[in-house]
Amino acid sequence: MRELIQQIFRAYGFGEKWQDDSIEFYSAESEEKTSFFLIDYIEATDEGITDFEMLTMLKRLEKDYIDESTNGKGVKRKIQELFVNDNASIAAQIDKNTSAIFPIKLESLNNLDKYRNLIYSVEESPHYFRRFVLPYTDKQVDELKKIISDYPEKKIVNLLSEIANQEDAYYELAAHRNLDNAYELVIRLFSKIPFLQYNFVAQQKPMSVEKRIESEMDAELLKYHTLICDNCVDIDEYIKASNLPDDDAAIEAEMKKRMEKRG
Repeated sequence: MRELIQQIFRAYGFGEKWQDDSIEFYSAESEEKTSFFLIDYIEATDEGITDFEMLTMLKRLEKDYIDESTNGKGVKRKIQELFVNDNASIAAQIDKNTSAIFPIKLESLNNLDKYRNLIYSVEESPHYFRRFVLPYTDKQVDELKKIISDYPEKKIVNLLSEIANQEDAYYELAAHRNLDNAYELVIRLFSKIPFLQYNFVAQQKPMSVEKRIESEMDAELLKYHTLICDNCVDIDEYIKASNLPDDDAAIEAEMKKRMEKRG
């Protein structure tokens, strides 16, 4: 997952500026953009992990962020020192411009339901930085990395959007099924990484069988086809569709001429 996150961040112009064990810090490379991300990778594959244990893992970054007892400096102080020589004003704005993403590796997404309320409470916390919890499984990551490797010529941004456009997978996920596949992971990436933009791929609506048949008909035959489909029983309408003249003599002459052509 770390490799996948790094690939996405690089594609959007973010550089890794600092790393400490399971925590990474990214900053926007452009001087015109002040945006920072902390990534805290959490291993939670033990199915016996309790809510309290999960909450403790999710709260660890917040504790380390301000805890000066950790090697004499908290995470916040270490990050600020990266900018002191370049721009002290940026260092002072770390809190309001920083978001934290918590990729949590689970053994199975079936375990996710018991953590939903806990995850919601963590994401809604007002302290220090915005939080986004990103559950995933190794199966999902491996499947997505395989797709990416199969299309080296495509930008990851466009490829993720193409995956997200799978209509059948969308309806399965909308039915509240844990798919445990690349599609579900991609949807979570879009919802949990704020700068990740979804490039909608417009697809032409497939033509119905009836419309395809009609498109192959000539103009005169299409008129009859339309009348039949409308359950028309008025003979006058069929005569109009045939462009026959109105008076009987002319009709008879026209019919005779058409019969001669066929004969």
